Amino acid sequence: LLAVAGSSDVVCDLLGVKGKDILYMGDHIFGDILKSKKRQGWRTFLVVPELARELQVWTEASCRSGRRRALFEELRSLDLFLAELYQHLDSGSSERPDISSIKRRIQKVTHEMDMCYGKMGSLFRCGSRQTLFANQLMRYADLYAASFINFLYYPFSYLFRAPPVLMAHESTVEHGRLDAGEAGTALAPWLAQHGHPGQQVGGRGPRSRRAEESQHQQPDASGVLCPLSPPPPSQVAGVRRDSSGEEEDAPPA
Repeated sequence: LLAVAGSSDVVCDLLGVKGKDILYMGDHIFGDILKSKKRQGWRTFLVVPELARELQVWTEASCRSGRRRALFEELRSLDLFLAELYQHLDSGSSERPDISSIKRRIQKVTHEMDMCYGKMGSLFRCGSRQTLFANQLMRYADLYAASFINFLYYPFSYLFRAPPVLMAHESTVEHGRLDAGEAGTALAPWLAQHGHPGQQVGGRGPRSRRAEESQHQQPDASGVLCPLSPPPPSQVAGVRRDSSGEEEDAPPA
């Protein structure tokens, strides 16, 4: 059914359906997605044409330091190394680790990430953080893609599910030595110049053979921003929880 203007209450009454029985598609985060989700509890599908460019930036090798995903992985690795510097310290510690080199590297990587999108920047990210638009999309849109035509790549019976996401307290891992192999391959050149942060804290030995071998591995950029497990051509890029916090399966388009 294609409805233009009118009352959402009337549409529900005419169809004899309500709430999750309707998948509402739109291209306006406030007028289409946010209001329909809050007022009627409809399932929502946000069309974001700019997503095609975002995916292109993530996969192409146009950035000076490699692909966009490689920069993101390097930034995540830097965060892990930064955390390791403080893992043996508490409120009674007088030692202050030297994090100046890591901070400079974080700033440099963040700047390179921004430059990958050109002068106008990214619609979804500001540096390593999500924009307000991206936060609203993740909260209110059950599905989003560059075009509704992407539904053609899925059977009508397909079950869309949100990828499992850990909360901050759930993502805590056992404190242990983090070598370059565990942190990723993107930091290999930086580690060669500055050494492992663990040496500044406890003077632990050299990097493992696993880290050296990992320098020759290339990161895989396939499937970036496509958390579903579908036919590869599709770019339906996300599925969120409804307003009640429950995961939901989307009906056929």
